[in-house]
Amino acid sequence: MYHPRLQSFGALLILDADCRRIQTSSTNLARLTGVEHPENGQLTLACVLGKRLSQRMRRELQGQQRLPGPLVFNRPKHSNGRFQLHAYRAGEQVIVEIEPLNPQGKRRLLGTVNERLMHLAEATHQEELLDALVNAIQQLTGHDRVSVCHFDSDWHGLMVAEALGKQLPSLLGQRFPASDFPVALRKSYQHNPVRLIEDVDAPPETLMPACPETRLNGSFLRAPAPERQRYLNRLGVRGSLSLAIQGDTGIWGLVFCHSVTPHPVEPPLRDAVRTLVQMATQRMLLLRARQEARYLQRVQDSLVLSARARSEPQSPQRMLHEQAAIWMKLFRAHGVVLWVNGGAYQAGMTPPPEAISQFVLRLERAHVHSGPWCTREIAKETLTCSLDMPEQCGALAVPLPMNSTQRAWLMFFRPEQVETLYWAMQPTTNPHPASIAAPSTAWQEEVVGKSEAWQRVERLAAVDLGEDLTLAISAYEISSLNRHLEHERKALAEANQRLEQLAHFDPLTKVWNRYRIEEAINAELVAAKRYAATFALLLFDVDNFKQINDAHGHSVGDDVLVALARLVESSLRGCDHLGRWGGEEFIVLATHSDVDAALGLAERLRSLVAALRIEGLEQTITVSIGVAVWQPGDSCKTIISRADDAMYRAKHGGRNRVEMAPKPVVPI
Repeated sequence: MYHPRLQSFGALLILDADCRRIQTSSTNLARLTGVEHPENGQLTLACVLGKRLSQRMRRELQGQQRLPGPLVFNRPKHSNGRFQLHAYRAGEQVIVEIEPLNPQGKRRLLGTVNERLMHLAEATHQEELLDALVNAIQQLTGHDRVSVCHFDSDWHGLMVAEALGKQLPSLLGQRFPASDFPVALRKSYQHNPVRLIEDVDAPPETLMPACPETRLNGSFLRAPAPERQRYLNRLGVRGSLSLAIQGDTGIWGLVFCHSVTPHPVEPPLRDAVRTLVQMATQRMLLLRARQEARYLQRVQDSLVLSARARSEPQSPQRMLHEQAAIWMKLFRAHGVVLWVNGGAYQAGMTPPPEAISQFVLRLERAHVHSGPWCTREIAKETLTCSLDMPEQCGALAVPLPMNSTQRAWLMFFRPEQVETLYWAMQPTTNPHPASIAAPSTAWQEEVVGKSEAWQRVERLAAVDLGEDLTLAISAYEISSLNRHLEHERKALAEANQRLEQLAHFDPLTKVWNRYRIEEAINAELVAAKRYAATFALLLFDVDNFKQINDAHGHSVGDDVLVALARLVESSLRGCDHLGRWGGEEFIVLATHSDVDAALGLAERLRSLVAALRIEGLEQTITVSIGVAVWQPGDSCKTIISRADDAMYRAKHGGRNRVEMAPKPVVPI
């Protein structure tokens, strides 16, 4: 029979759905709050909270899943004096959690937190940010060890930052196996990002009378499971505070605060620590976005489609010869291959031509969508394991759609990257920590047969590079046709039409591509400077687009981009223009538009997109829009930059929003 077990630092009440009757309470209620069961009659909520607060709680919880925030009440005759409660619904019951609030200097705590928040905001890279976070948390809570654990793609945890006292050993740089973080534990952090275990060895409280049908999995006061107790005991830990770090697509990692002795953490202090973690998370995501933007810009700067390349098209062989060294450095590869028209142009360390030919044949059969294909274990990947590629461990292949029936391929290859991992506990498939060796000494593992992992931003950059190569190769092919088929007017006309389509229109969405929309913006800038004819740019992209690709595949992602482009283009005036800026980003050039008109258009487009439905996709499609209106002195680069900054503010402001770029500061 199931008997809920609770920690003793708080008391718990279970009420009926109407909050009228107390069905059961934790065994420490009287000790913690001074509330005694009446000799004649049943204990009521008013006896515990007072009549006014019990009515308020009942009113605020009516029709709601939980209280919007904690409530505070006093019991003057009890030594603790002040208490805080949380209430939420669990099925047909209402769970009430009560904790004492000991007096402390709130103003001093607020000032300390504000100072730490400023330090986090000033961090310029992830390592500095996480070091500032763990030191701030340790100073606030006084734990013996505060660590940040980051999860890799296999859910193994790596300790990437640490603030250490003298009572516990360092875990910095060590890894913990995925069995230490089972699925149920990770899911619990999605709903309850803060977990406090004040004393793992303290005897648990129970419910009186017993209530075996009640499940308290969502309760903050629930006692640790026996396997978690054994795990913390093996770590030499009695007091633990854990906080989830949420990334773009789920849990990025956890903050662990450990103490060798029982360690209470007051509710206001927990809230302060959670604020620090949330601030650090947002700062980390912003730093990563900036780093990725700089990398994408470097790749973009290396692209071959310059003005000279358009006027003097280069052969694929010459392009590869001139750019291979730059590309291999940018993509951390030791070999690059450009497969065009049945032939391979190679640079660096690459497989033999026969293996590349077989690789392309298999890709054509197995990889039908437009996204990249990659592996870091060629010898174990089904598509490549039987190919003759002894010097390669990793491969990244990007399809280049030359026309409706033919694709070229851009490929990067990486060598084996032998990696030494230090595990705090030896990895095992057994989920019970009792079977894992004690972590007093790190277990060393040498990983072979793998290359460095292909990062998401590298895959995005490879797609951008592939799009430009498609246009450059097509330009070269058509140039060759113009030289050799001067007397074939029909073929020449069709080739020029194809070049025009490739040069000006995005192959997926059929709207203007980046080059064509930039031309239109530059033309509008000339008109604005000459006639003061104002115009606006709306820069937007699809919110959480990576999640759509990851969950449903690139074909559904492509459907989203095509449907969105059609919807927006059909909603514009005849004098406005839509272009695909790259990936899931689009630009609207709104001519003869002032601030009010531009904001009105942006809000209308945002609402239209939110109503868009895609077959096979249940979630709502939303966009974040940055708006910039032309100001005297603007160039194409500055007005797009202002729109881009506004779009990022819309992203960080909650997504599905419109933000207006401020006017640029004009030097006096």
